[in-house]
Amino acid sequence: MAEWLGKPRISEEDIRKVQPSLAKYFPVLTRYFVDDQKMRVTVVLPHEKADEFRAAVTKAFGYFGPTSINQAATRALDEWIAKNR
Repeated sequence: MAEWLGKPRISEEDIRKVQPSLAKYFPVLTRYFVDDQKMRVTVVLPHEKADEFRAAVTKAFGYFGPTSINQAATRALDEWIAKNR
């Protein structure tokens, strides 16, 4: 989608302008096209650190799943960025 629109970063508004029916009837697909161009970070953790991370996320959010993992990682990144600017 971004390549088709000729932009490296697209927004839902960009998609609404070009294909209003896509944004209206397929909001999940629209979100996919917006999120597809975003950066991904992969972290390889030793087993012990992964167990600690799982326990901390579960304690903070009540469960360990994609949403809570993303929230925990985003909070940690926000704190690290603010501290290291």
